[in-house]
Amino acid sequence: MKCADDVVHFMDTFDVVATHPPVARDAASASSNASTISILQEIVAQSEVPPKDAVGCTDLPPLRLDPTFQRAYNQLLDVLKHPDAADLVHSIQGFVKSMHEASSRKSSNPSNGGEKVHNFIAHFLHLMQLSPLIKKLEQQEALPDLRDQGMRRETLEAFLMEKLHGAVFGARPQEDANLSARIASLGFLSFQHLDITATSDLARWTLIQARLMELPRYLSPRRQMACILQVCHDLTHLLKDHLGGKYPGADEFLPALIYTILKANPPHLHSTVEYIQTYRHPSKLLSEPGYFFTHLVSSLSFLDHLDDSGLSISAEEFHDGLKASTRDLHAAMPSTGRIDASDSAAQDTDSCPNDCSLDTAPHSVLDVWNRRRKAIATHTSPLFTFRLPSVDVPTTATDSFMTATPNDLRLTDVPDLLAQYKLLHVICQQHGFVQPKNI
Repeated sequence: MKCADDVVHFMDTFDVVATHPPVARDAASASSNASTISILQEIVAQSEVPPKDAVGCTDLPPLRLDPTFQRAYNQLLDVLKHPDAADLVHSIQGFVKSMHEASSRKSSNPSNGGEKVHNFIAHFLHLMQLSPLIKKLEQQEALPDLRDQGMRRETLEAFLMEKLHGAVFGARPQEDANLSARIASLGFLSFQHLDITATSDLARWTLIQARLMELPRYLSPRRQMACILQVCHDLTHLLKDHLGGKYPGADEFLPALIYTILKANPPHLHSTVEYIQTYRHPSKLLSEPGYFFTHLVSSLSFLDHLDDSGLSISAEEFHDGLKASTRDLHAAMPSTGRIDASDSAAQDTDSCPNDCSLDTAPHSVLDVWNRRRKAIATHTSPLFTFRLPSVDVPTTATDSFMTATPNDLRLTDVPDLLAQYKLLHVICQQHGFVQPKNI
């Protein structure tokens, strides 16, 4: 029974008291000091009955937790709590301990952590296949949702990363501070500057911003990507309602996402992006959540390189707003904790020639976006560099069905086919290739 006691203690390090999201209007102050949100906390919160006076309150609704994943996650915990799971438990404990020890050494390379995690998960999945306990429980039909290899990987990745979060997340606080200061310096930009016309429902905008503020609170990359997906879905529906039922294209969606990032400016954003890119399985970066995650990364790069050469704003107004925001940012921060954002502001100011004309025709956000995509490739010293993980992407996530015939397909291929169809559906909608009703 020692094994069972060990794993109960191992998993009880999570605080299972439900954490309720902050009120939207207080999102900026609450999220920076808010506690993290584990999957166990979310499960407990779902089982609680909300108080009667909660009707009409402005709290964010809980982030949706996939029922199949939730059941599979509980089944994984049941397996690890079993007295006969000693070999499985000790394997996880040893790996978690080694990762914590590696993170405490200054010489360790954080970029190697993702490969180590993916390799361990592959090794552990093999152990599960060989485990007599797993075979016994499957025969008893005690693991109906954990039989699928993909779901096993998902639950194990989430479980592991919640254990490793404290050791591997936020390894570069200076980059977080720099990115936060950069976004704050652009906080003067408004709907009009980004050519956004869907300005009537400010309450929905506020809730979407509050949702994005929750992003760094989730412990696993899976849940962080789910948060990004929810933000993008909410933005899509907001814009769709404004467009009379028509799905927004890139020229409507991308400025809306940029505006949401500007106004939310969630803490630890650089670390969150790096955390997802490093520890989320590469195949999941090609999914629908991965598609929107790429939009988020592109938006951050856009904001990083944004200058006075575009948007619906004059060069003089842009630089005046940038200077004022930077001045306010410095005034609001204690002298010991100030981030020097003046360098980028000065560079932007210096880049404006003396004959900047107020009559210069403004560019649309998409014009600037496309121009910056070309310029970024030759930019000599970007403030922030985002990368995709170097782990090889499985062929099953890309073109595995391109040469398949109907006779080649099996029932087990349906989940992959559905995932790829959904991704195609989203891409077609966003780029306006086809109308949603024709998909």
